[in-house]
Amino acid sequence: MKKKYICLALITTLLASCSSIEKSENRDSYQIPVVPDKIVEEPMIPMTTLPVKAKSKAVDEFVNSKVLEHGNLSFYAMDVKSGAVIDNYRGETALTPASVLKIVTSATALEVLGPDTVLETKVLYDGKISKDGVLTGNIYIQGGGDPTLGSDGISINREEFLKNWTDAVKKAGIKSINGNIIVLDDLFGYEGIPGKWLWEDMGTNYGQGTYGISVFDNIYTLYLNTGISGKKPEVIKTKPEIQGLTFDNQSVVMPGGKKDIYVRGIPLENKRRIFGVVPQNKNGLTIQSDIPDPGLFLGQYFSYYLKRENIKVNGNIKTARLTSQRPRNPQVIAVTKSPPISEIVKVLLTRSDNHYTEHLYQLIEKTKGVKIEKFWEEKGIDVHSLTMRDGSGLSRGNTISAKLLVEILSHSKDGLENLLPVAGKDGTVALFLRNTPLEGKVRVKSGSMSGIQSYAGYVEKNGRTYAFAIVVNHWNGERSELRKQMEKLLNSVF
Repeated sequence: MKKKYICLALITTLLASCSSIEKSENRDSYQIPVVPDKIVEEPMIPMTTLPVKAKSKAVDEFVNSKVLEHGNLSFYAMDVKSGAVIDNYRGETALTPASVLKIVTSATALEVLGPDTVLETKVLYDGKISKDGVLTGNIYIQGGGDPTLGSDGISINREEFLKNWTDAVKKAGIKSINGNIIVLDDLFGYEGIPGKWLWEDMGTNYGQGTYGISVFDNIYTLYLNTGISGKKPEVIKTKPEIQGLTFDNQSVVMPGGKKDIYVRGIPLENKRRIFGVVPQNKNGLTIQSDIPDPGLFLGQYFSYYLKRENIKVNGNIKTARLTSQRPRNPQVIAVTKSPPISEIVKVLLTRSDNHYTEHLYQLIEKTKGVKIEKFWEEKGIDVHSLTMRDGSGLSRGNTISAKLLVEILSHSKDGLENLLPVAGKDGTVALFLRNTPLEGKVRVKSGSMSGIQSYAGYVEKNGRTYAFAIVVNHWNGERSELRKQMEKLLNSVF
């Protein structure tokens, strides 16, 4: 009985305590704890410190070389037909790959978009054309995500399509336009560039924005006269001319200096900032930068072509971002088609074209609704090492392992191998493996940024095909010495 009283006393005390706590937590000063949204962090690149035995002496020598003393390496090589692993050193380690990531985007594009698919840019009109050639309605330029429109990677005559469009307008009987030219450039939205790109990449001729309309690689050339030391160089012109574009010029002329000048700016803003130094007394000095608003520029440039042929445009130039007007019962005036996706891939891999690649990335993810990581995972490939912050490899938030690169290369051999440049001969790898036994026997993509050097591709030797990938993050000494060591490694392994 005594135990029962003790238990009842304890229960009573606990209930009183709970009541007291409840009253305390419901007082006016009580703050409900806020649970923060999930924080998305950049992937941590594994810092491997434990020694891992390489399969071959060649890899051992490379790993223990002075150039790699403080670096990270992921290396993997495989016989494509048999699947036999030829060499492996931390092949599953995720590192920042730079432009070899273009292999992943390209291989995905060939399957998801199709190698023979072409991209179309259409010129349309709505409304009615009177007997005397007056269009009461609008002209529309509808973008299909083609990065090659007027591109120097494809076209010899970059402005030929504009002449064709103008001729088509004349053939339609249009002599005057009582309406607007509206550019429908919103296929990918208006973010322009991936959110993980750095400020130093924005506004450059390799970090252009990606939109439903692109033209002339979204690049213009800026001309400067430098004058005397200590002054700012004079901005002369841009080619092509971009209406309303202004410059905040912070660059300086230096005596005997070399050209180290760059342009920065954000998407869709018609203002660019110039930084750096230039040598004195140089007229016509040039630097390239990105066209801030390609859709608006194309509408203006097409209007110029029309007016040159005495076709009046009585309205304004607008883009889908600036108006809600869309064509009603449109009629097609002209269609410009891109080369097939396979040819676009060949060009982008040869010259390591970020602009082309980002367009394919957007077409895959936004128009087809395919997530690249999921696409390869569904094929039974382990994609845990893959983080894609863009399609081109420009973001330092990207990661991939050498093994995953090799598995994608192996899977995609039939469609991809002949689209890669030949080491020692083509594009960005024209000097790689030159004057070595592997010259002409390797099709390979390179990747290069500050602190990053990588190669991935195929080796054809003795009737067999091998896929390999080598990614290095951080090293000692010059990049040229690292490349020599990489060449030595590949010639030893194969």
